Amino acid sequence: MNELDETLELLNRDARTAPADLSAARARLLAELDAGAVADVVPLRPKRLRRFALPAAAAVAGVVAVTAVVVQQQRPAAPAPAPAAAPPVRTTTPVPTAAAPDVRLMSAVQVLTRAADLAVGAADQPVGPGQFRYVGEHTWVQRGVQTGDSTGYTYLWEQEVDRWIPADEHDVWQETRKILGTGKFLGGSVPQSQAPEPEITNTDQGQWQGRCGDFFPKSKPAKKCGDASDWDSPAFYAALPHDPAALYAKLQQLTKGRGSTLSVMFHFGIEILRAGQMPAQLRAQWYRALAKIPGITVQAASTNLDGRTGVALGLDDRHEIRQLIIDPATGGFIGERTIAGAEPDQPWIKPGTQLGASAITTAVTGRLGEVPPK
Repeated sequence: MNELDETLELLNRDARTAPADLSAARARLLAELDAGAVADVVPLRPKRLRRFALPAAAAVAGVVAVTAVVVQQQRPAAPAPAPAAAPPVRTTTPVPTAAAPDVRLMSAVQVLTRAADLAVGAADQPVGPGQFRYVGEHTWVQRGVQTGDSTGYTYLWEQEVDRWIPADEHDVWQETRKILGTGKFLGGSVPQSQAPEPEITNTDQGQWQGRCGDFFPKSKPAKKCGDASDWDSPAFYAALPHDPAALYAKLQQLTKGRGSTLSVMFHFGIEILRAGQMPAQLRAQWYRALAKIPGITVQAASTNLDGRTGVALGLDDRHEIRQLIIDPATGGFIGERTIAGAEPDQPWIKPGTQLGASAITTAVTGRLGEVPPK
């Protein structure tokens, strides 16, 4: 995967010129390094966030972390109210969470296996001619400044990202971004009174359009329509095998640039899920592939996300704990979050601090720019 290999080496693929595609983030969700430092201060500000990167890169100055929680039906409670619009056509049919089994008695493998069995019976709403698959992300992202090897500070910003993907990916896509709040201070080597918030840039807010999702056509390397190596493209999912063992091998191949470690494979597995485009039948086998990763444990038997209860499955690499959250009654992928581990990459962050979270709503809409109610 050319784009992946370059991302692994550069921490994040170069921004598609000026405004960045914030639909993705590092696999502990890293944002991109700004080119060059100003004096001794390196802003932690993204240009283009991809849905992959590596946990080992977090110690590098200028890295921004983002995490996401994916849900299928509603946005999490947030300071800014969700916009109202016509009722959407949902991509799956929900099942009441009251039917969930006693997950306290289940292992991570059992949770993933049961979710796979349930996902097999799920039905995706097709995107017809003239329609769009809507993926709305309400996310909390890190922004900060690193002034030295062990000095700096970090804020958590609230952001909204909406994307419309046409039935024919060769048609025009649209993405809009908006910062909703900037003032949550996560910590620093200096008190908050001495830690001015990073400025909002034109990469954080705006609206872009482009065929095949190519919002920044002057960027290099150029985005290719129908690229089977790009999980923003339907071609990526069409090319994936449906055998769990083969999918596990695919994860190893995608992460070979960093040794295919267990934590990196888990990060990539979650990031590909949260792209919001994986068909239900393939998602079932993807769960079974993730169940093959050793070390995943049930970390919370009852985790509330957006008013829904799920099972948090986590993998701890000591620097951070990445969690995949599944509704055990529906098999739905309802969330993901990242929590600081026992030895956070940024020394001013306390262990156990939630480093970020977001919620994704998917629906089918009939008009470009139509935002369904969350």
